[in-house]
Amino acid sequence: MLDYVSTGAARATNLDPDTADQVIKEIITWVNKEFDPQVLLGPDETHKQEIKDRIGTITGQVLRQRKMDGISIHEEDAIRRAVENRMLGLGFLEELLPPARTDLSEIMVNPDGSLWTLPKGAANPVREPGYQLKPDQVRTVVDKILGAVSRRVSEAEPIVSARLPRSQRLPAGARVNVVAPPIANGRGYHTLNIRLYEEKPVTADWLLERGMLNQEMMDFLADQVAHHARILIGGGTATGKTTLLSCLAGFIPDEERVVLVEDPAEIFIDHPHLVSMEARPPTVEGKFGVGLGQLVTTAMRQSPRWLVVGEVRTGDAAVWLLRAQMSDHPGLSTIHAHSPRAAVDTLCLLARLDLQIPYEATKNLITRAIDLAVQIGYDRWGVRRVTDIGRVEPTLKHGNVLITPIYGYQEESSTAKLPVWQQVGQASLTRP
Repeated sequence: MLDYVSTGAARATNLDPDTADQVIKEIITWVNKEFDPQVLLGPDETHKQEIKDRIGTITGQVLRQRKMDGISIHEEDAIRRAVENRMLGLGFLEELLPPARTDLSEIMVNPDGSLWTLPKGAANPVREPGYQLKPDQVRTVVDKILGAVSRRVSEAEPIVSARLPRSQRLPAGARVNVVAPPIANGRGYHTLNIRLYEEKPVTADWLLERGMLNQEMMDFLADQVAHHARILIGGGTATGKTTLLSCLAGFIPDEERVVLVEDPAEIFIDHPHLVSMEARPPTVEGKFGVGLGQLVTTAMRQSPRWLVVGEVRTGDAAVWLLRAQMSDHPGLSTIHAHSPRAAVDTLCLLARLDLQIPYEATKNLITRAIDLAVQIGYDRWGVRRVTDIGRVEPTLKHGNVLITPIYGYQEESSTAKLPVWQQVGQASLTRP
């Protein structure tokens, strides 16, 4: 099996992958002989430039010794870059991260060494051709990524989730999840998932151009934010819940203080009066964890005008969010649910499982704490759409939360390029 470096270099030259692999390994062997291992593991800028210079010189020497004088300067440069990527960069990730690629939202490595990516806006990942990774390559990249944030994967901690800060390669940062073998079943591979965050706020025009909703619905939601509505956004995995939340947060007036709570941090809000807090998982010993519910409680002591909460996953986060919004704090939040009714059921179930709160009590909280339920999903063409916007009525009906439809996606009347929505209820403002 060929690895990324030899395959990538071979794509840019006339060399076959096996020969490219041999050349690259020979160059790396010579560079390793010239520098102290500690310098190679963590070079400063001065040493990094020295290493790059020597890689360039040695690349030319190895090619001449192998009587490869027919290789063009562009082909030689491709081999040099491949060596630099492996020794100083992030190996196989170099061709997938900005500025090389800016069209991806996720990068995945499976236990068989295959590499998959999720293009922005796509419903399903695609396998990247020409990549067949080796276990040591994946482990090297994992160690470099986690080492940069003072984390490591080990037998004692075989599953690691971490947030990568903004950098030149990750303009908006990223979220990484690693599972080590043998927890990850395979041939000795670590599994790796990297979610790349957006480096700029999501605009209304951006969503409208992609057909997530129409102008009338966007205007309605903007008015709701202006009137301090409490909005819950539901949807499945990667349907665009966070994307829509980021857009709606852009309508919050600059003078109103926003407290953002997430687990992990991934929402980009461009606001001059923003406080952002991120939950922290406990250590292997179960200590020092800070949960989302605790942060929601803390947020209320930060004098917020707006409370914005990333995906609600626990009962304490759900209940404290509802209690905060019941006390007249406008808010934006998301939840994993496939319909507005399922969102209500999920909130009730979380509160019951984690805090033993009866369903009826949580339902009453919902009617007093949420004004609008917005649902997002993929249509039959795999395009993200806002499928429903509904008003949460202020009282229970026959013991259930009543959600009155306002807008609905008419899939049977739509095409992939011409979506159709219909106003099915009164689009009245919910708050004074």
